[in-house]
Amino acid sequence: MNRNFLTSLKELFVTFLVTSLLVFSLCLCVELELLFRCEENVNKEELNMKNLVEFCTIEQLEKYLKKDPANYFVKIKLAQVYESLKEYDDARSYYKDALKTSGNSNFSIYSYAIFCAKRAYYNESATLAEQLAETDKNALIYKTKIYEQLALSFFENKQYSASNKAYQIAFKYAKNLKDRSYYKKIRDAYSKSYIDLADDNIKNDKILEAISDLKNSLAIKYTDIAMYKLGLVNLNIDKFSAEKYISKVFKNNPYMVNPYIYNKLLSELIEESKISSGLNSSDFYTVKLNMFKNTLSKIYLYKDDISVENSYIGFKKGFFDKKKRYFLVFDVENNTKFKINSLFFQIEIFVENKKYTIEKKLFSSAHPLDFYDKAAYNKVFLPKGFKLNDLKSENNIIIKYYAKKEEKAPWTLIKIDSLNI
Repeated sequence: MNRNFLTSLKELFVTFLVTSLLVFSLCLCVELELLFRCEENVNKEELNMKNLVEFCTIEQLEKYLKKDPANYFVKIKLAQVYESLKEYDDARSYYKDALKTSGNSNFSIYSYAIFCAKRAYYNESATLAEQLAETDKNALIYKTKIYEQLALSFFENKQYSASNKAYQIAFKYAKNLKDRSYYKKIRDAYSKSYIDLADDNIKNDKILEAISDLKNSLAIKYTDIAMYKLGLVNLNIDKFSAEKYISKVFKNNPYMVNPYIYNKLLSELIEESKISSGLNSSDFYTVKLNMFKNTLSKIYLYKDDISVENSYIGFKKGFFDKKKRYFLVFDVENNTKFKINSLFFQIEIFVENKKYTIEKKLFSSAHPLDFYDKAAYNKVFLPKGFKLNDLKSENNIIIKYYAKKEEKAPWTLIKIDSLNI
């Protein structure tokens, strides 16, 4: 009896399990069908813009519009398609129609305003931007983007003052956005627009206006480029102010400062300060000049600071494939009174109208190149594609050696070598 009871219980459990699985499968099928129908319905009613961009042709959109002429999303999509095809009259017509159909919805206003801003209908675009309903949560972002596009269009047309004013309005709206990364993007663009305006004013000999523009740029966001330009425009107006601005940039980014200009400025200030302020002031600029020269010697590399000698190209064969792998060997000598803590090389090799470039750090602070020291047999492997024509009796090879002491420094051409192999 116990065995029969256990058998019945087991059969009951199996039946329950199978029934549960069948019911679950049925429910899942019903749910998926409902989701599919719901999604299909949403696609028909809402016409997801992204899907339309990827899948719908003009003919399909126009066919749908005949069925549902009140759907302004379709009209905006058609306008965007015609705009991408550069058929701007048709695009403008559909944008305007969408505006009427939607009853001036914020999205249709925004879409048409962006189109107007790109096509240089500046007044119309700005007017539309101010018609956006403030109750819409997207109103601020729409306004910011419209004025940003206006600023970009003005800039492309070299209307720098108008571009600056458009960025000013965009910045006003962007300050209240939750998207802080986008706010920073607008802030940076607004700051740069004053630099662009300053450059235009300098070009037109409006120096005082340029100085004002650069100060406005710095008030929005400090940048070395604005500070440096402010120093440069003051060179012929107020050398002491110019030095103050350039000095700050040199501390932050010495490679931005033209060393010849700054050296000349400090030398002139030493002489001028003797007359205007006495020896103490002159000594101040003398110390600055010495510090400046000392810094230059540490970061800049000049052509005669090092020499490259005894260049030749060799090769070795692979263990398995026996293919030749070429390498360049050369000696480097430090001709200065200073230890070179690091040395970067860029080597350009020209052979048979082909150019090969290699960049390599040869020395580091752990293994510096001492002054008046020579590092022999520096071996640099050439790119795998490099090869010499063995059938020729001679290969003419030109090698250009560039070097620098720091990674951010500009390259200095050290030597142009010619090899016959």
